[in-house]
Amino acid sequence: MGTAFGKYLSNNGFNVKGYHSRSEKSAQNAARFCNSRAYSSINELTHSADIILITTNDDEIAKIVEKLTKENILSTGQIVVHMSGASSSEILKAVKEKGCFTYSLHPLQAFADIEKAVMDLKDTVFSIEGDKEKIHILEEILKATGNKYFKITKEQKSIYHAGACVVSNYLVTLMDWGLSLFEAIGIKSDDGYKALYPLIEGTIKNIYKLGPEKALTGPIARGDIETVENHIKSIKNTVQDRMDFYRLMGNMTLELAKKDRLNDNKKIKELQNILRGEGNGE
Repeated sequence: MGTAFGKYLSNNGFNVKGYHSRSEKSAQNAARFCNSRAYSSINELTHSADIILITTNDDEIAKIVEKLTKENILSTGQIVVHMSGASSSEILKAVKEKGCFTYSLHPLQAFADIEKAVMDLKDTVFSIEGDKEKIHILEEILKATGNKYFKITKEQKSIYHAGACVVSNYLVTLMDWGLSLFEAIGIKSDDGYKALYPLIEGTIKNIYKLGPEKALTGPIARGDIETVENHIKSIKNTVQDRMDFYRLMGNMTLELAKKDRLNDNKKIKELQNILRGEGNGE
Protein backbone atom coordinates (compact mmCIF):
# COMPACT_ATOMS: atom_id res chain seq x y z
CA MET A 1 0.00 0.00 0.00
CA GLY A 2 2.78 2.43 0.92
CA THR A 3 4.54 2.01 -2.41
CA ALA A 4 1.36 2.21 -4.49
CA PHE A 5 -0.06 5.21 -2.65
CA GLY A 6 3.29 7.02 -2.73
CA LYS A 7 3.51 6.54 -6.48
CA TYR A 8 -0.08 7.72 -6.86
CA LEU A 9 0.63 10.88 -4.86
CA SER A 10 3.82 11.49 -6.84
CA ASN A 11 1.92 11.08 -10.12
CA ASN A 12 -0.50 13.74 -8.89
CA GLY A 13 2.18 16.31 -8.16
CA PHE A 14 2.85 15.72 -4.46
CA ASN A 15 6.36 15.65 -3.07
CA VAL A 16 6.86 12.21 -1.58
CA LYS A 17 10.00 12.67 0.52
CA GLY A 18 10.79 8.99 0.86
CA TYR A 19 10.50 5.71 2.72
CA HIS A 20 11.80 4.00 5.82
CA SER A 21 11.29 0.30 6.42
CA ARG A 22 12.57 -2.52 8.61
CA SER A 23 13.98 -3.90 5.38
CA GLU A 24 16.41 -1.53 3.71
CA LYS A 25 15.80 -3.29 0.39
CA SER A 26 12.04 -2.70 0.71
CA ALA A 27 12.57 1.01 1.31
CA GLN A 28 14.98 1.24 -1.63
CA ASN A 29 12.56 -0.54 -3.98
CA ALA A 30 9.72 1.75 -2.96
CA ALA A 31 11.87 4.86 -3.29
CA ARG A 32 13.08 3.81 -6.72
CA PHE A 33 9.51 3.14 -7.88
CA CYS A 34 8.37 6.57 -6.64
CA ASN A 35 11.50 8.48 -7.63
CA SER A 36 12.07 9.46 -4.01
CA ARG A 37 14.58 8.53 -1.30
CA ALA A 38 15.16 5.58 1.03
CA TYR A 39 15.94 6.74 4.57
CA SER A 40 18.04 4.49 6.78
CA SER A 41 17.02 6.59 9.79
CA ILE A 42 13.37 7.03 10.78
CA ASN A 43 14.47 10.14 12.67
CA GLU A 44 15.75 11.77 9.50
CA LEU A 45 12.58 10.91 7.59
CA THR A 46 10.22 12.31 10.21
CA HIS A 47 12.17 15.57 10.35
CA SER A 48 11.98 16.01 6.57
CA ALA A 49 8.23 15.47 6.09
CA ASP A 50 5.10 17.38 7.09
CA ILE A 51 2.89 14.29 6.95
CA ILE A 52 3.99 10.85 8.15
CA LEU A 53 2.11 7.89 6.65
CA ILE A 54 2.25 4.55 8.47
CA THR A 55 1.50 1.84 5.90
CA THR A 56 2.59 -1.28 7.78
CA ASN A 57 0.47 -4.32 8.52
CA ASP A 58 -2.17 -3.64 11.18
CA ASP A 59 -0.28 -5.56 13.87
CA GLU A 60 2.82 -3.40 13.39
CA ILE A 61 1.18 0.02 13.83
CA ALA A 62 1.37 -0.03 17.64
CA LYS A 63 5.08 -0.89 17.46
CA ILE A 64 5.73 2.04 15.14
CA VAL A 65 3.82 4.37 17.45
CA GLU A 66 5.87 3.14 20.39
CA LYS A 67 9.09 3.77 18.50
CA LEU A 68 8.04 7.25 17.40
CA THR A 69 7.06 8.28 20.92
CA LYS A 70 9.95 6.65 22.81
CA GLU A 71 12.56 8.21 20.55
CA ASN A 72 10.76 11.56 20.69
CA ILE A 73 11.38 12.28 17.03
CA LEU A 74 8.11 13.95 16.04
CA SER A 75 7.40 17.68 15.95
CA THR A 76 4.48 19.43 17.62
CA GLY A 77 1.71 19.98 15.08
CA GLN A 78 2.99 17.27 12.72
CA ILE A 79 0.38 15.12 10.97
CA VAL A 80 0.59 11.35 11.50
CA VAL A 81 -1.68 9.09 9.46
CA HIS A 82 -2.10 5.33 9.35
CA MET A 83 -3.78 3.57 6.43
CA SER A 84 -5.32 0.58 8.16
CA GLY A 85 -8.95 -0.18 7.45
CA ALA A 86 -9.45 -2.00 10.73
CA SER A 87 -8.08 0.49 13.25
CA SER A 88 -9.21 4.01 14.03
CA SER A 89 -6.95 6.96 14.79
CA GLU A 90 -7.25 5.94 18.45
CA ILE A 91 -4.30 3.60 17.90
CA LEU A 92 -2.17 6.75 17.43
CA LYS A 93 -3.16 8.12 20.84
CA ALA A 94 0.40 8.17 22.19
CA VAL A 95 1.50 10.24 19.18
CA LYS A 96 -1.37 12.63 19.73
CA GLU A 97 -0.24 13.12 23.32
CA LYS A 98 3.10 14.32 21.91
CA GLY A 99 1.29 17.20 20.20
CA CYS A 100 0.69 15.66 16.77
CA PHE A 101 -2.58 15.53 14.81
CA THR A 102 -3.65 11.98 14.08
CA TYR A 103 -5.83 10.38 11.39
CA SER A 104 -6.71 7.17 9.63
CA LEU A 105 -6.93 7.30 5.85
CA HIS A 106 -8.20 4.13 4.19
CA PRO A 107 -8.63 3.32 0.50
CA LEU A 108 -11.49 0.95 -0.34
CA GLN A 109 -9.23 -1.07 -2.58
CA ALA A 110 -7.38 -4.41 -2.59
CA PHE A 111 -3.61 -4.05 -2.95
CA ALA A 112 -2.50 -7.37 -4.40
CA ASP A 113 -0.30 -5.93 -7.17
CA ILE A 114 1.49 -2.58 -6.89
CA GLU A 115 1.27 -1.39 -10.50
CA LYS A 116 -2.38 -2.40 -10.80
CA ALA A 117 -3.13 -0.72 -7.47
CA VAL A 118 -1.65 2.55 -8.73
CA MET A 119 -3.98 2.41 -11.72
CA ASP A 120 -6.98 1.43 -9.60
CA LEU A 121 -6.43 4.22 -7.07
CA LYS A 122 -7.82 6.86 -9.41
CA ASP A 123 -11.29 5.30 -9.03
CA THR A 124 -10.93 4.43 -5.34
CA VAL A 125 -13.07 5.93 -2.59
CA PHE A 126 -11.34 6.66 0.74
CA SER A 127 -12.48 7.04 4.32
CA ILE A 128 -11.01 9.66 6.65
CA GLU A 129 -11.36 10.03 10.39
CA GLY A 130 -9.39 11.81 13.10
CA ASP A 131 -8.74 15.22 14.61
CA LYS A 132 -10.89 18.08 13.36
CA GLU A 133 -8.11 20.64 13.35
CA LYS A 134 -6.22 19.56 10.22
CA ILE A 135 -8.52 17.05 8.57
CA HIS A 136 -9.07 19.58 5.78
CA ILE A 137 -5.49 18.92 4.64
CA LEU A 138 -6.28 15.27 3.92
CA GLU A 139 -9.50 16.34 2.23
CA GLU A 140 -7.57 18.77 0.04
CA ILE A 141 -5.15 16.00 -0.97
CA LEU A 142 -8.02 13.75 -2.08
CA LYS A 143 -9.75 16.61 -3.86
CA ALA A 144 -6.52 17.30 -5.72
CA THR A 145 -6.23 13.65 -6.80
CA GLY A 146 -9.92 13.57 -7.72
CA ASN A 147 -10.86 10.87 -5.23
CA LYS A 148 -14.20 10.74 -3.46
CA TYR A 149 -14.21 10.07 0.28
CA PHE A 150 -16.30 9.47 3.38
CA LYS A 151 -15.72 11.24 6.68
CA ILE A 152 -16.46 8.91 9.57
CA THR A 153 -15.85 8.89 13.33
CA LYS A 154 -13.42 6.63 15.16
CA GLU A 155 -16.42 4.86 16.72
CA GLN A 156 -17.71 4.01 13.22
CA LYS A 157 -14.41 2.68 11.88
CA SER A 158 -14.86 -0.96 12.90
CA ILE A 159 -18.35 -1.35 11.38
CA TYR A 160 -17.12 0.42 8.24
CA HIS A 161 -14.28 -2.10 7.98
CA ALA A 162 -16.62 -5.03 8.63
CA GLY A 163 -18.75 -3.91 5.67
CA ALA A 164 -15.69 -3.68 3.44
CA CYS A 165 -14.55 -7.16 4.48
CA VAL A 166 -17.93 -8.70 3.75
CA VAL A 167 -18.10 -7.38 0.18
CA SER A 168 -14.43 -8.09 -0.54
CA ASN A 169 -13.07 -11.01 1.50
CA TYR A 170 -16.36 -12.83 1.94
CA LEU A 171 -17.10 -12.43 -1.75
CA VAL A 172 -13.99 -14.53 -2.41
CA THR A 173 -15.26 -17.13 0.06
CA LEU A 174 -18.67 -17.11 -1.65
CA MET A 175 -17.02 -17.70 -5.03
CA ASP A 176 -15.06 -20.62 -3.58
CA TRP A 177 -18.24 -22.08 -2.08
CA GLY A 178 -20.12 -21.85 -5.37
CA LEU A 179 -17.23 -23.42 -7.27
CA SER A 180 -17.19 -26.30 -4.78
CA LEU A 181 -20.67 -27.29 -6.04
CA PHE A 182 -19.28 -27.46 -9.56
CA GLU A 183 -16.35 -29.53 -8.30
CA ALA A 184 -18.79 -31.93 -6.64
CA ILE A 185 -20.05 -32.90 -10.10
CA GLY A 186 -16.61 -33.12 -11.70
CA ILE A 187 -16.08 -29.58 -13.04
CA LYS A 188 -12.61 -28.34 -12.09
CA SER A 189 -12.45 -25.09 -10.15
CA ASP A 190 -10.44 -23.24 -12.83
CA ASP A 191 -12.82 -24.32 -15.58
CA GLY A 192 -15.82 -23.45 -13.46
CA TYR A 193 -14.52 -19.99 -12.68
CA LYS A 194 -13.79 -19.21 -16.33
CA ALA A 195 -17.27 -20.38 -17.28
CA LEU A 196 -18.93 -18.35 -14.52
CA TYR A 197 -16.89 -15.19 -14.94
CA PRO A 198 -19.26 -13.50 -17.46
CA LEU A 199 -22.13 -14.14 -15.02
CA ILE A 200 -20.10 -12.77 -12.10
CA GLU A 201 -19.04 -9.69 -14.06
CA GLY A 202 -22.57 -9.05 -15.30
CA THR A 203 -23.96 -9.32 -11.78
CA ILE A 204 -21.42 -6.85 -10.39
CA LYS A 205 -22.24 -4.39 -13.18
CA ASN A 206 -25.96 -4.74 -12.51
CA ILE A 207 -25.44 -4.03 -8.81
CA TYR A 208 -23.42 -0.93 -9.74
CA LYS A 209 -26.08 0.33 -12.14
CA LEU A 210 -29.26 -0.70 -10.33
CA GLY A 211 -28.42 -1.36 -6.69
CA PRO A 212 -28.83 -4.77 -4.95
CA GLU A 213 -32.62 -4.75 -4.74
CA LYS A 214 -33.24 -4.31 -8.47
CA ALA A 215 -30.17 -6.29 -9.57
CA LEU A 216 -31.37 -9.46 -7.86
CA THR A 217 -32.39 -12.26 -10.23
CA GLY A 218 -32.82 -16.02 -9.89
CA PRO A 219 -35.35 -18.49 -8.52
CA ILE A 220 -35.91 -16.82 -5.14
CA ALA A 221 -36.49 -13.42 -6.75
CA ARG A 222 -38.96 -15.05 -9.15
CA GLY A 223 -40.63 -17.17 -6.48
CA ASP A 224 -39.75 -20.44 -8.24
CA ILE A 225 -40.67 -22.87 -5.46
CA GLU A 226 -39.87 -26.08 -7.34
CA THR A 227 -36.40 -24.88 -8.36
CA VAL A 228 -35.42 -24.08 -4.78
CA GLU A 229 -36.79 -27.45 -3.63
CA ASN A 230 -34.67 -29.17 -6.28
CA HIS A 231 -31.61 -27.25 -5.16
CA ILE A 232 -32.06 -28.48 -1.60
CA LYS A 233 -32.65 -32.08 -2.71
CA SER A 234 -29.55 -32.10 -4.92
CA ILE A 235 -27.33 -30.51 -2.27
CA LYS A 236 -28.58 -33.04 0.29
CA ASN A 237 -27.78 -35.91 -2.06
CA THR A 238 -24.44 -34.57 -3.30
CA VAL A 239 -22.82 -32.28 -0.70
CA GLN A 240 -24.87 -32.49 2.50
CA ASP A 241 -22.32 -30.45 4.47
CA ARG A 242 -23.08 -27.41 2.25
CA MET A 243 -26.76 -27.27 3.20
CA ASP A 244 -26.59 -24.85 6.13
CA PHE A 245 -24.85 -22.18 4.06
CA TYR A 246 -27.34 -22.56 1.20
CA ARG A 247 -30.25 -22.11 3.63
CA LEU A 248 -28.61 -19.10 5.29
CA MET A 249 -27.95 -17.34 1.99
CA GLY A 250 -31.37 -18.34 0.68
CA ASN A 251 -33.10 -16.74 3.65
CA MET A 252 -31.07 -13.54 3.29
CA THR A 253 -31.79 -13.48 -0.44
CA LEU A 254 -35.49 -13.89 0.28
CA GLU A 255 -35.41 -10.86 2.59
CA LEU A 256 -33.75 -8.88 -0.21
CA ALA A 257 -36.27 -10.14 -2.79
CA LYS A 258 -39.17 -8.99 -0.61
CA LYS A 259 -37.96 -5.39 -0.92
CA ASP A 260 -38.56 -5.21 -4.68
CA ARG A 261 -38.70 -8.40 -6.75
CA LEU A 262 -41.08 -10.70 -4.90
CA ASN A 263 -44.47 -9.50 -3.66
CA ASP A 264 -46.45 -12.76 -3.64
CA ASN A 265 -47.06 -13.47 0.06
CA LYS A 266 -48.03 -17.09 -0.57
CA LYS A 267 -44.77 -17.79 -2.39
CA ILE A 268 -42.79 -15.92 0.25
CA LYS A 269 -44.31 -18.12 2.96
CA GLU A 270 -43.61 -21.30 0.99
CA LEU A 271 -40.01 -20.30 0.40
CA GLN A 272 -39.56 -19.47 4.08
CA ASN A 273 -40.81 -22.94 5.01
CA ILE A 274 -38.58 -24.66 2.45
CA LEU A 275 -35.48 -22.77 3.53
CA ARG A 276 -36.22 -23.62 7.17
CA GLY A 277 -36.42 -27.30 6.27
CA GLU A 278 -40.20 -27.48 6.57
CA GLY A 279 -41.04 -27.93 2.88
CA ASN A 280 -40.75 -30.68 0.30
CA GLY A 281 -37.09 -29.96 -0.29
CA GLU A 282 -36.22 -32.41 2.49
